[in-house]
Amino acid sequence: MKISQNILLLILLGIPLGIHAEGVRVIEEGAIPFTKFLSKAEFDARYPGELVTDLSQLDTGWYVIYEHESLSYYFGPILLESIGEDYLAQLEEIVDAAVAQRPSIQDYRLELSYEPSVTSESSPSESAPPSEPSIPNPIPPQPEPQPSIWTIIKRIFGFG
Repeated sequence: MKISQNILLLILLGIPLGIHAEGVRVIEEGAIPFTKFLSKAEFDARYPGELVTDLSQLDTGWYVIYEHESLSYYFGPILLESIGEDYLAQLEEIVDAAVAQRPSIQDYRLELSYEPSVTSESSPSESAPPSEPSIPNPIPPQPEPQPSIWTIIKRIFGFG
């Protein structure tokens, strides 16, 4: 079965797309199935994505991450992990087919990750746990309920 995988082969071969170590290309997750059959030009026109240089600035959510040599593609953010797993499985199939066509392709990373992840680069005050755990205010004691006719009847018949 011949699958047109122009865009993925270009990615896997490491042809520069203007994205190097200075950032990652964030693309909506709905683009993943289109990597299977769109040409590179069609894919870039339809899904230009956004170049992000600081990973801490990513929107919070799950990302299907594809990295190879100097390329970093983050598909997301995805709200639910289970949906991210489905997209990851789709991209794994596409990548496996591309690798089958070009066995020389190796050393790529394909994973599902919740971003932005906490890194050691953040300041100690942000990443350190608070020195004392916060204790919620105790609930004030509730006053005794006022006796009613029903509580008196329950006591008389032994239900209360």
